[in-house]
Amino acid sequence: MMLLIIVPTHPHPRYLGIVHLANVDPRSRCAGAKDPKIGQLSRNCSFSMKNGGGRTSRIRRRKLFTSSESRGVNESYKPEFIELKKWLKDRKFEDTNLIPARFPGTGRGLMSKTSLREGQMIISLPESCLLTTDTVLRSYLGAYIAKWQPPPSPVLALCTFLVSEKHAGDRSPWKPYLEVLPKAYTCPVCLEPEVVNLLPRPLKAKAREQRTHVQEFVSSSRDFFSSLQPLFSEAVESIFSYSALLWAWCTVNTRAVYMERAPRQCFSAEPDTCVLAPFLDLLNHSPDAQVKAAFNEETRCYEIRTAVSCGKHQEVLICYGPHDNHRLLLEYGFVSVRNPHACVYVSKDILVKYLPSTDKRMNQKISILEDHDFIENLTFGWDGPSWRLLTALKLLCLEAEELTCWKKVLIGEIISDTNEKASLDIAQKICHYFIKESKAVLQKVSHMKDEEVALINQLTLVETLWTEELKILQASAETLTSLQTAFT
Repeated sequence: MMLLIIVPTHPHPRYLGIVHLANVDPRSRCAGAKDPKIGQLSRNCSFSMKNGGGRTSRIRRRKLFTSSESRGVNESYKPEFIELKKWLKDRKFEDTNLIPARFPGTGRGLMSKTSLREGQMIISLPESCLLTTDTVLRSYLGAYIAKWQPPPSPVLALCTFLVSEKHAGDRSPWKPYLEVLPKAYTCPVCLEPEVVNLLPRPLKAKAREQRTHVQEFVSSSRDFFSSLQPLFSEAVESIFSYSALLWAWCTVNTRAVYMERAPRQCFSAEPDTCVLAPFLDLLNHSPDAQVKAAFNEETRCYEIRTAVSCGKHQEVLICYGPHDNHRLLLEYGFVSVRNPHACVYVSKDILVKYLPSTDKRMNQKISILEDHDFIENLTFGWDGPSWRLLTALKLLCLEAEELTCWKKVLIGEIISDTNEKASLDIAQKICHYFIKESKAVLQKVSHMKDEEVALINQLTLVETLWTEELKILQASAETLTSLQTAFT
């Protein structure tokens, strides 16, 4: 569903953020998540070509820290892509605009064969090419799913089908698609424990939640897998192993697009919105991509159109949504360099770290922040501390005689120059604390890369995340210094 919404920990469909198909965040997850998930491509998708567009778009991209020009290396000659092309053609899809290629920075993606004009259709993928829960129900698994109680989730059905078809090998009609899927993923649930321990605290907590979710997803499905034993000559325990199911779950969570489907009694109440879209799911993410994507009920195709023109032999990109790097890593297993939505989160313990321990009203102030939803999503960004972070600090810095004004603080009113300056000073201290922490972690990662060669890819991913956070913090420190100057 490229309306590509990717489904996080409850798989998220990709939001083609590239392409939004279902009025959902691009690439949101689908696995029973509470927010748009797997397989969700929102209808307001974005699309771009690297370095495409005119003078205005180039200026805008520079402001958004867009990457420098790079040229992809054609990979359409590789056997797996030749077979995929034949398979897609048999299902009435033959693309004339895009070819698989490998790009510096983003890796494997899709490259334009010719210049693309604004509004041009770049992909029209027939429903026959999509892997949906309907596909699963029409298969040998359908009868087992229909009679199983309690009804399995749509995501479980998709994961079961993926594992079964991968086990079938050459006998699977989906083999050409399965062959181009990643063999391994880099979502936090797939990272080694020592690598997870290097993540920023808020992301580390979510990573552990993700691992617990997947473990429960697998363990709670064991009886269902046992019911499938008549279909296999081998023990189902060896086929539906944790590693096989983890691969399938990550495939759905990171690659599905969003497409709403009517509820069916054979499935649980979780939204059935995750759809795997072969070839289309090769499109990579860019935060400023502009495309339009959706499933066309008349043509029965998943369609993506460019919202801007772009040049020949450039990478065609979609936007999974306005996600920060924590969410991109958690849901999709990558970090976006110079991501304009990237930020550094401030937890409650760090928020109060540099406030006076003698403040007898501190617990009351914290309660006010918690009651009014001002204790989470406090961040530093490229432009400095967020309004929410500064507002929380202003309230925490109120003198005893000023505390009655707390409501005014929450709506943005200035209480005093003294309060303004105190909040900026605390923000600067917190910022420098994070800068020091980032540098220390980066040094540790550097040493581990020399010693843990087997973890080099995972460590490089973490290194990129911390490097981006350090850049954000350094930019925030400069902004805070400028603001503090106004009070000196």
